[in-house]
Amino acid sequence: MSSDQLPRLRRLNANLLYALYAVLEMPTLTEAAQKMALTQPAMSMALRRLRDHFGDELVIYGPSRQLTALGTALRPRVGRLLREIDDTFHLSLDFDPAHAKGSVILTAPEAIELIFLSTVVEKILQTAPGLDIQLLPFEYGRTDRLFERGVDVAIVPVAMADGEFCSQPLFDHGLTGLVCRNFPISDPGGNISRETYLAGRHAALFDTIEQAMFAMHEPDDLFRQRRIVVRTAHYSMLPRLVMNSDLIVTTSDWLAQYYANDLPVKVVTLPVIKKPTPLVAQWQRHRTDEPKIRWIIDMFFQCLTWRAGYRMGGEVIPIGGQ
Repeated sequence: MSSDQLPRLRRLNANLLYALYAVLEMPTLTEAAQKMALTQPAMSMALRRLRDHFGDELVIYGPSRQLTALGTALRPRVGRLLREIDDTFHLSLDFDPAHAKGSVILTAPEAIELIFLSTVVEKILQTAPGLDIQLLPFEYGRTDRLFERGVDVAIVPVAMADGEFCSQPLFDHGLTGLVCRNFPISDPGGNISRETYLAGRHAALFDTIEQAMFAMHEPDDLFRQRRIVVRTAHYSMLPRLVMNSDLIVTTSDWLAQYYANDLPVKVVTLPVIKKPTPLVAQWQRHRTDEPKIRWIIDMFFQCLTWRAGYRMGGEVIPIGGQ
C-alpha cells in the first residue's frame, strides 16, 4: 500500500465496515441496528454515510428488501474482509491442541462427511477436547463461497478445486453399482451387463452433484444414457431407493460398499470405464502458515486408514502447481 493511501484510510471510520455488513446481511434496518447495538436513528445515520461514501443506495427497503447491484457485489467481500480481520486479531503461531479453544469449521460433500469426516471428528474430539466442531452443509459450485461462510478447510471434488486456494490431495473414488440384494445378476462375478444397465431404471443424485463428484465419467455414453426415474439430493437416500426395488444406482465404490455392509443391497460391477475421481482439501492461501490449518490437515491424514490404499501423499501444493 502506498503512503498516499494511508490518510484516506485513516479518515474512514472502521465502525462503518461493521455497519455495512449489518445492512447488507440483515433483512430490516431495525435488525441491522440490533446487530450493531445501536439505536435505529444512529443506524439510519450510518446508512446515510455509507450511501454518501459509495454514491449508491446499497439497499432498498420496502415490502421486499432488495440489494442494489453494488450492494450485491459488496456483500461477499465485506463478509470475507471481516473474517480476515477476525483471523488477523486472533492469529497465534502457538497452537496446542490439548489446550486450544474455539471452533474448527469444516465442510465436505455428504458422502465424505458421512464416511470420512465422522472419523475426523472423533479424532479431533480426542486430541483437542476444548475445540468445538461445525460441519457446514456443502454447496456445489464455486469453492470460494464455502470460505465466505467461514470454513477453515473444505474437502471438494477435484472438478471444484479452485486455483486461488491451497490444495492437498486426499483420496480417490471410482464408480460402482448398487442394487437390491435380490436383483437378478446372471454373471457369477457380479458384473451387470451393458444391456441390463441401459434397459434398467435408475436412481441418481441431481446433475449438479453428479457433475462435481463424477466429472471424470461425464463423457461416458453409458453414464449419460441412463434412464433416471428418481433424483435425490442425498447420498443417504440412494440405498433406501434400491431396497426392494428394481432400481440401479451408480455411486462411489467405497460408499456402495459401506451401505452393502449394513443394508439389504449389493455391489455390482458396472460396464463403464473406471476412472478415479480425486478429492482434495482446500484452504485460503493467507492461512497456509497457521498451525491450526496444518494440524487439521494432519488430522485428515491420520484418519485415512478408513480407505487403505487411497491415500495420496505429497507436498502441500496449490492446484496448478503455483
